[in-house]
Amino acid sequence: MRATGDDLKATIRIGDIDYSVHLSKMPYLASFVQLQKVTQPEATVFIHEPIDLFDVALKGVESGYRQCFRSLPTDLSQHRTLFATYELLNIDVLSGLSIDEVIANLKMGKTDYDPEERRQISGNKGLARDTAFQLLYLILYAQFGSETKDSMKLFNAVMFIVSHPGTFKYRTKRVIRVAYEERFRPTTKQRAGLDRWEKGEAADPGTDATTEEEPYYYFDSDYSSF
Repeated sequence: MRATGDDLKATIRIGDIDYSVHLSKMPYLASFVQLQKVTQPEATVFIHEPIDLFDVALKGVESGYRQCFRSLPTDLSQHRTLFATYELLNIDVLSGLSIDEVIANLKMGKTDYDPEERRQISGNKGLARDTAFQLLYLILYAQFGSETKDSMKLFNAVMFIVSHPGTFKYRTKRVIRVAYEERFRPTTKQRAGLDRWEKGEAADPGTDATTEEEPYYYFDSDYSSF
């Protein structure tokens, strides 16, 4: 174990791979290392049994949850497995955010226009892409006070993602749409709205690299009606 600033790192062998882990970011592994040091005070490497998709989970914690979309295929079952790993690691994917706060952060990726300075202001695309992963968690697992009201909010968030190709790329949009349609039943009009943006788009599983500017896309709020 070694200290880096205020953080403590440990080398943990998970399966047959050694990982250097910031323990402050992995509460479960922090407790695991503490217990191991009781019986192995001189140990420099701590051995843990395999953890499903740990490499992806670690990348998401260290470099942003958008890395999870980039690292996995558009297979919803693998994303469920990843969320189960985050639960095991005692990591709060939502970081305490409400559904409204998640939606607000999604919109932080938009390029805006400042009329006073007469110039475009680039949005925080990294935050928006990380937040899309939190939205996926909400779609799959959140318990709502009002299923109808909150599902409408989620649909509008899904529409926002699929209608902003300059920020959210194919894998993100595909997984989120599949998740929404699995849990909720989009109306014919809602499905048509989703299809409008997906039609003709190349199923490119590449990275989320994009230009700094993107056109402004919008959707008709009427799509949210049931």
